[in-house]
Amino acid sequence: MGRNFFVYAAIVIGSMAIALDFASVDLAIPALQEQFGLTMQSVQWVINGYVLSFSVLMVAGGKMADAHGRKLVFLIGMGLFALASLLGGMAWSGGSVIAFRVLQGAGAALLWPAMIGLGCAAAGVERRSFVLGLIFGTCSLGNAAGPVVGGALTEWFSWRWVLWINVPMALFSMLVLVLKVPRDSQLAENPKNDFLGMFLLTTGLVALMLFVYQVQPWGWSDPRVIGLLVVAVGMLGAFPFVERRVTEPLIPPELMRNREIMTLCLCALVICQLFFIVLLYFTQYAMKFLGEDPMWAGARVVQFMLTYGLVSYFGGPLSTYFGTRRLLVIGLVCATVASVLLSIFGPGATPLIFNASLALLGVGVGAVIPTVSARAIETAGADRASLVSGITFMCQLAGSALMLAINTAIFAAVASRQLDGLLAQNDLVLTATERATVQSVMAGAQSVRAFHLPDAGDLGNLADLVGQAYRGGLEVVLWLSAALVFVTLLLVLRFVPRTPAS
Repeated sequence: MGRNFFVYAAIVIGSMAIALDFASVDLAIPALQEQFGLTMQSVQWVINGYVLSFSVLMVAGGKMADAHGRKLVFLIGMGLFALASLLGGMAWSGGSVIAFRVLQGAGAALLWPAMIGLGCAAAGVERRSFVLGLIFGTCSLGNAAGPVVGGALTEWFSWRWVLWINVPMALFSMLVLVLKVPRDSQLAENPKNDFLGMFLLTTGLVALMLFVYQVQPWGWSDPRVIGLLVVAVGMLGAFPFVERRVTEPLIPPELMRNREIMTLCLCALVICQLFFIVLLYFTQYAMKFLGEDPMWAGARVVQFMLTYGLVSYFGGPLSTYFGTRRLLVIGLVCATVASVLLSIFGPGATPLIFNASLALLGVGVGAVIPTVSARAIETAGADRASLVSGITFMCQLAGSALMLAINTAIFAAVASRQLDGLLAQNDLVLTATERATVQSVMAGAQSVRAFHLPDAGDLGNLADLVGQAYRGGLEVVLWLSAALVFVTLLLVLRFVPRTPAS
């Protein structure tokens, strides 16, 4: 247990650093935007750039960890993450912040799968579910604390401290690993890197995510958008053909043909996009329309994060008691019901209904996420633990980022249409400047307090109408998410085999 204790300590600290960073930076965006005078489109890349590099390099990071040693890749990834956090906090322009966030995401992409593989190797088959619950439970607690910590640091100190707080955690985790954990055993003698596969997958995913991010501001007919789509389809289409012809493929073809693993990846995608919907839309609603500061807006979703963390921590015993498929079904049912409740009652629901719905969603997310990883590693084999964890987490990040972009487009279209109808019903006509302000509120840059109308009564009426339109757009997004989770539930029942429960 001595060595395992230090492994667990290192991965818990690493998990907390990634989770805090992931959930806290969003609350620092307004202060960063104000300091550097960034446009809304530019400031989004503080988040998008991190998610992009984190997700597209995840599979390559997992493959390298399995081949070259999980301890080594962990140290490289954590060192890169710490360096990028330090430099990001010292940034002198908006462009430099975005560049260091991309570098930070690359470090996290190496760190995460190496951390999963290191923990699973130390725990063994019997305690694999425990260590995955430990990692995801820690992440959920870090995500829960992230909005509060990010809001508090931004409000009391500076947005720079949101990045600098990662540095001591990263250094301590690296020190524990270097001093107390020996080098990996049973590594391949002459591992071969599938550089062509890495290039095709990475380039294709980057082009696809850039396409989704930029199609709305650039427009469908823009040659850049068409070019990105062509590159994405070409690279990702060529990837499986190349993988069948190389000696040591990045993703073995048998994994790509495995319907159970593909279903598990879909589970990770649909559940995580619900996570992002809650973290983005509900906290933004509190700041825009309820007048709450970032710290209290983050506190509104703490019950969701804490429930997610609590269930994740007990993922191992729960999967043993129910069986992995049954636990996945329970989680997906909870997520479906919670999405329906939130779509019906919305963020303006009574505290009892709102908190109960978020807690139920936390149960669903907590039941699914660690179970997906544990089941995928069990199906693929322990020697592929880092690779498979990289694949599933890539689906969580890249897939949910793509879904979030789609949800944002749907939300914007529905909210804009509803607002036009409400304005017509109330005989309100906006100037071009006022309409631009309304769009800025919808996009996340301003609150309703930024409105400047001649009549205070018109201001109150317009703020109420914008709030109604916002809730209408969110309602449609949640209904679509509920339908997607339900379809995934049916696929789990079809393609994930029963496992014995005790």
